[in-house]
Amino acid sequence: MRRLLLVSSTLAIGSVAVAALYWFFLNTPDSNVFMLVASALLAVGVVGVMAVTVNAAVLLGRGASARVALGAGSRGTGWFLVAVAPLVLAWWAIGRGDDWLISRQGEVNAWFIAQFGWADITRLLQAEVWVSRWLRWAVLPVLTLSLLAALLTREARRSGWWRRAWHWRTLLVTTAVFILLFALPWQLTGWRPQMPPTWIEPAVAGLRLGAVFLLALIGAAVMIIASVRRAPGAGLGTPGRRQHD
Repeated sequence: MRRLLLVSSTLAIGSVAVAALYWFFLNTPDSNVFMLVASALLAVGVVGVMAVTVNAAVLLGRGASARVALGAGSRGTGWFLVAVAPLVLAWWAIGRGDDWLISRQGEVNAWFIAQFGWADITRLLQAEVWVSRWLRWAVLPVLTLSLLAALLTREARRSGWWRRAWHWRTLLVTTAVFILLFALPWQLTGWRPQMPPTWIEPAVAGLRLGAVFLLALIGAAVMIIASVRRAPGAGLGTPGRRQHD
């Protein structure tokens, strides 16, 4: 529970910092060279703070102290980019596949009618959408987090990191997180109850979105801990040195 609280708090603080930097980035005009440089620095800051936050959360999930996690997380920004690059590429590929399926839906439907006599493949298409979301929000993040933990602790050459990511218990936990803490709470963002047009309406909206954000933080923390959990008694390596709990 203490580890979950530490990881969740780290993600919350980092998320607020990233959101603030991103807000300044969006509201910085590109009217002159100075403002262009400021926009570029803000963009770098967004990526940097995101990298340090995720790195620190991963190391905290591995059992490192806050001092070690923050220090190693700051030095491991490059490893964050290395680990995230395949995730971004895989997200793009899956998105392209989804777009192709939508644009060719009539042809796919005709093929299933000709091959199997299925006149209605709506359920199949809906299942594909959920499989796509599961891959992007559960399976791929688990693999990325496990790889990031291995890179930060210099264990990438060992096979344990990807075996841990693909272990059935890890996938079961992350699938439950995806359903219970990501997918279901997200439905609240589209919920529009009838409210009087007073302070009550924005207050309820804020509470609703805050609950979604809180559940997402808890889900992300659980996913990180499940993805980077190490064997009991194993040392915690960090870039440039070895650390032990």
